Amino acid sequence: SMLKYIQSISIFLIMQSAISANELSPNEILEKAIKRIDGIDHEMQIQIKSKDKNDKLEKTNLQISVLWQLDQDKYKLIHIKEKPKGKKKGRQLWVHTFKDGKEKKWIRMPRSGKIKDLTGKKSSQKVDLSSITMPLSLLKKDLSFLKDDIINGVSCKIVKVKNKSGYILFWIDPIDYIVHKKQFFDKESKLQKEVLYSELSDSGDIKFYTQEIIKNKKKNSIVEIFVTEFKKKTHEDVNLFNIPLKK
Repeated sequence: SMLKYIQSISIFLIMQSAISANELSPNEILEKAIKRIDGIDHEMQIQIKSKDKNDKLEKTNLQISVLWQLDQDKYKLIHIKEKPKGKKKGRQLWVHTFKDGKEKKWIRMPRSGKIKDLTGKKSSQKVDLSSITMPLSLLKKDLSFLKDDIINGVSCKIVKVKNKSGYILFWIDPIDYIVHKKQFFDKESKLQKEVLYSELSDSGDIKFYTQEIIKNKKKNSIVEIFVTEFKKKTHEDVNLFNIPLKK
């Protein structure tokens, strides 16, 4: 009867909404983590301290601006400005991310003002963008779950992403879809790099870690990243995100 039909539909809907994050595939969980702050234009101030194997300490301050164009193929634009102490001019970096996972990168050297295309080049330690942006191309790789784990008191799913050089593990919680830890392994399953986070900040509707430590076992270096300011920002000057034309 019609009534039975309507009842069964409503039961179906209740069951559907009860399919929780536990039913999500590794792809869906990682996609939610990648897209966590999609559409939120923002600016952040970051302080970076890095120590190499000779214990040489370097400090850098960066201002990172992010502009979204979710309706376009080039959907995420990032501008990074180095703010050195004193009168020195810093470098500038532009990153344009496309929906097919491709990324274009440029750097402007402070002295010469020359703009170098870094697209497709391996990021150096100093320009490691994996903390700021994760490419959608990760979703095309071979993904699987490992056993759940607790990090910083939060229960997480571990998503394993196989790539050419080995694999990456992401610890992602199934509520806020925050990445709570990352590990990079080579083909021999040897740990190359580990990213640990602390000091979770809750600025209303956005949660994010304000401290990050990148331990590079391969290079024997440690990089510490501190988010000193995070604010939503409507970018009046969209020109900031375009590569300046050569003079």
